[in-house]
Formats: sequence, C-alpha cells, structure tokens
Amino acid sequence: MITTIIFDLDGTLYLGEHAIDGAARTLEKLRSVGKKLFFLSNAATRSRKQQLLKLRGMGMVVHHGEVYNSAYATACYIEQNHPGKKVFVICEGGVQKELKLKGIIVAGAAQAEVVAIGLDRNITWNKIAAASLAIRRGAVFIGTNPDPAYPTKKGLMPGAGAIIAAVETAAGKKPDIILGKPHTFLLEEIAKEHTLKKEEILIVGDRYESDILAAKNFGIKSAAVLTGVITQDDIAKLKEKPDYVLNSVDELPTLLSTL
Repeated sequence: MITTIIFDLDGTLYLGEHAIDGAARTLEKLRSVGKKLFFLSNAATRSRKQQLLKLRGMGMVVHHGEVYNSAYATACYIEQNHPGKKVFVICEGGVQKELKLKGIIVAGAAQAEVVAIGLDRNITWNKIAAASLAIRRGAVFIGTNPDPAYPTKKGLMPGAGAIIAAVETAAGKKPDIILGKPHTFLLEEIAKEHTLKKEEILIVGDRYESDILAAKNFGIKSAAVLTGVITQDDIAKLKEKPDYVLNSVDELPTLLSTL
C-alpha cells in the first residue's frame, strides 16, 4: 500500500509561477485520507523556506518539514562530508541561505575548499573562471542538480546542468558529486528522517532522467505526469518505464484509490 507520496515541483505541481490545475485540490484529497506528503525539487535557487512560501502562495497546504531541495541537499552533504571547509557558490541564493543556516562559511573563490554550482541566470565568464581556477587548485566540485533545462511557459530554458557543464569544461574535471535527482541522497535523507519504508513510497514527477530514474535507483515506485518535460512519445521509447503515467497530478487520488 502506498502511504507516502514525494512530489517533484516544477512541471508537476506548477509551471514557473503558475500552479498546475488541480494541484492544491490533489494535496487536500491525499491529506484527507492520511497520506504523508513530501516535496522534492532539484532546484537550488530557493531555500526550503522560500520554496515553502511559493507553494503556499499558490494555495497549497504544505508544512516546512515536508520540503526538500538540492540547496538543502548541498548544505547537508557539505556538513556531513566536508565540515569546516569554506565554500564558493555559483547559484541564485538558495544554496547560500541553506549553508548559512548550518553555519558553513560562504567564501570567495580564492579561499574556497569546496565549489558548489547551481542555476545562476546571471552567469558570467568571470564566475566560471573563478570556479574553474578553484577546482584546478584542488577544491571539491559539487553540482546541485544535473537538469540541463527546466520547463517554462515559453519552453525549456537552460538549467543548472548547463552551468555545471561549462565549469566542468573550463576546469577539466567532472563534478565530484551531483546531488539532485537521480542521485538518491535526498531520498535517503527523507526516508531516514521520517522512518519510511521503500515499498510504501511513490514519487511523482515529469522527468525520466531525474524523477523516474531516481525512483528506480532508490527502489521505489514512480508515476510520470505529462504536464512538464516528458511526453507519451518519450515514454513509449523507454526501456524502463514508470510504474504509472498520469495526464496530471489531478488524476493521482483516483489512481491511489485503486492500488
């Protein structure tokens, strides 16, 4: 029996600044029948608190301890694996906020022992140069998430993966780790913090290469929604398909009632 649903955000519950039709209603229905809900974003531009406020601003009932993202993952990973090290960040703010909440020092590239790269829509040659030089000097290279693009109403826009690739090319080194889905770091954190059983978890998302593959890597069930990146044609070509396919999250309560 599925007791826990982990939702991807952009492309699943909203597109950019607009909620997917029925998203708030879906969460309400699932809570009314006792489902545990979590919200897992590959984006690192917002802190957990900022992400929470965005969801609430769209009329969704969400609690702080339910929200996870790659900004938080980056802070957790550095705290656990590189304590005391100074971090140079290229990102729009989420990573910096989460690092400071854990007392991790955010520094300039010249002092950096760790370089963390996420989405920065104001990326410059100077930022890429500073990051690559720090990595060449031996700094640990962390990517927040591998998404090459993210969905908007205008179409797909360059994502964190594109910036990570630029730094990788300049530094001549692949990231030591990329923390967002399909890496299972945050799924492991959620399961550990909330004592969840894998056989009771369903992840819902709009990307094969992040959401669905993360589910397969972690050994949980997955549902693909067609409101973001993935299409029916994409799914037809997959060797390993999601367990379920939905037109949108609005269909999820009906699906779960049949399982």
